[in-house]
Amino acid sequence: MAKRKYEHLVKPLSVGGMDMEVMKDMKMPKGAFANGPGNADSIVWLNGRDHLEGLNLNFTWGFYSGIGDWHTGQDPHTHPYPECLVFVGLDSANLNYLGAEIEICLGEEQEAYTFDEPTVVIVPAGMPHCPLTTKRVWSPKGFGFYLASLGNVPTTTWMGEGVSEETMKAMEEAAARSGRKIGMTSYVSEKRLKKNPIKPTGKYAHLIKPLKTGMVTQRGKMVLDRLTPEQREQLDEMAKKGQKLGPGNADHLTWFYGKDLEGLELNLTWGFYSKPGIWHRGVGAHAHPVDEALVFAGLDPTDINNLGAKIEIDLGEEHERYIFDKPTVVICPKGLPHNPVVVRWVDRPYAFYSIGLGGAYETTIVD
Repeated sequence: MAKRKYEHLVKPLSVGGMDMEVMKDMKMPKGAFANGPGNADSIVWLNGRDHLEGLNLNFTWGFYSGIGDWHTGQDPHTHPYPECLVFVGLDSANLNYLGAEIEICLGEEQEAYTFDEPTVVIVPAGMPHCPLTTKRVWSPKGFGFYLASLGNVPTTTWMGEGVSEETMKAMEEAAARSGRKIGMTSYVSEKRLKKNPIKPTGKYAHLIKPLKTGMVTQRGKMVLDRLTPEQREQLDEMAKKGQKLGPGNADHLTWFYGKDLEGLELNLTWGFYSKPGIWHRGVGAHAHPVDEALVFAGLDPTDINNLGAKIEIDLGEEHERYIFDKPTVVICPKGLPHNPVVVRWVDRPYAFYSIGLGGAYETTIVD
């Protein structure tokens, strides 16, 4: 079969799969990535270098149910790029339900902030952050988490007392023995910080935002009392162009722009979807002036490779059609026409999040 023009832009999330059970069974030393009891039950991690066609992005999707520290002995840590940490619930009927209590430390001071609702945490480039600890989980499904980092290679400098160059070498050797590649570039800081959370002074409170502060839709209708004047103007422009929400669009959706994310060149969505049909009526394909990743993820914590739906999307001016029924990322380089999105069938609700590499959401209707 002849290779299709855009097939390299449609990839199953499983290409970035990390087998946490295998990693935990590698008998890595204390301080190794997967040793924390609060770390993921299952996770995928995709990056621009290996999976995303050079996008300046790496992102994850994972399910969590354990109690405790995520990276025992390794934290705090820093990255040379900014990132957003997005904590979400798995109850598709309630966007505001997390089902867990999380504590994250921010800054070299390790100010400890706690939240129990879906939340995005903004981490500027170079800022020490973590330990990250799951304090309680009361949802029987656990909760979900994704990060969106503005670097095409995951790069981390660990500052915890329990990590060393020997630990890093042992992790790489253990991964090599299992036939797996560690996609993260890791360094060990000369400066070490003990795990010593303190009560928050509020210095970093502006970096922690509940998801409900974004533009929100419920059952396909905008929650107008939460819209900013700019968002209302955007909706008016969409209406003038004849664009309406279709039956396959989100049951619940929230959207953050750069101005909501402390000026990052990033816009993010998170939403739950449960119905078949087209996402947008009155419009075909559109394009953006920035790169974008469209992530279709399942909500089954027992099987990270189960999407529970069959979805089609058109790419390019040719409307080359792609159909998938597994968790998938669709990579949309800037200027590439994409859509419509049509949901053929749904066996169980699924999640969708988009990561746009620009602070504003700018769209040009192509047809």
